[in-house]
Amino acid sequence: MATEFTAFSEAALASPEIAAVAQRCGLNPEEAAQLLATYANEAGVGLELVVPLLRPGMRVLEVGCGIGLLASFLRQSGVDITGVEPGASGFGFMPEIGSAILRSLPDRVSTQWLSIGAEQLDPATHGQFDLIYSTNVLEHIPDLEGAVRGMAAVLAPEGTMVHLCPNYTVPYEPHFGIPLVPFVPRATAFLYRETVKRLPGIWEELNFITAFRVKRLARSNGLSVSFDRGLLAAAMRRFDQDPLFRERQGGLAGKVQSTARALGLLGLLEKLPAEFASPMIMRLKHDRTLRSPKPSGLTKEADR
Repeated sequence: MATEFTAFSEAALASPEIAAVAQRCGLNPEEAAQLLATYANEAGVGLELVVPLLRPGMRVLEVGCGIGLLASFLRQSGVDITGVEPGASGFGFMPEIGSAILRSLPDRVSTQWLSIGAEQLDPATHGQFDLIYSTNVLEHIPDLEGAVRGMAAVLAPEGTMVHLCPNYTVPYEPHFGIPLVPFVPRATAFLYRETVKRLPGIWEELNFITAFRVKRLARSNGLSVSFDRGLLAAAMRRFDQDPLFRERQGGLAGKVQSTARALGLLGLLEKLPAEFASPMIMRLKHDRTLRSPKPSGLTKEADR
């Protein structure tokens, strides 16, 4: 399916309307091309995450569908999928570009797009979903507690959630390629003022999610959670296999990767507990062994 997705994304992003929309959003052609290539690249990662879980007749929800590239492809492939994209502060142009992509498709693929936050998901309005997923989205949701509560509410009784995102237990910020001040990551902005200024909206919306916070939120919403192992080693190997990823994540991460490879440590990284590795893939289900879940409105201090 990867080959079909590559052909689909190249055709969709080559539309003249996409270029016109990007220009209206203040992006020059070079910036637009790089940005769209990044989205296509990350959508490909999402495809690898989701395809093994797809089953006939599933209702699927993509949280933070961005420009809708992956959701549109899956819809065209026969998947009953809905996308959620509120257009957050750092990425406010995405819904407009996504709408242009849908209009550019030759068969007018009809992908349902909800312009709401995940915290607004309601089973009475939106129904339930057998599979809910996101790719590098959860770290951008300011109300993470509300988002987990909303997703848990619309998750079918036997459904699965799978999310890929950074784990800020590791003091590194991948969007900016900078180390973080341990335990008080927000203070990093004082040390890297100019770097943060390049994308101020993105920095402000980061919630610095950790695996331990995910565990607490899962428990308070009656969910079980497990984490895939070996993701840090896989990310290190991606430097050698993915030129676009290597370009975006150069600098500090590149130096760490080259050092780990030179010292033969990539195999050791695969054995690192998932709670202490980044990125992380979490898999959540309704936990029938739990008694009535605690209210999810935990204090911010308790969740950190």
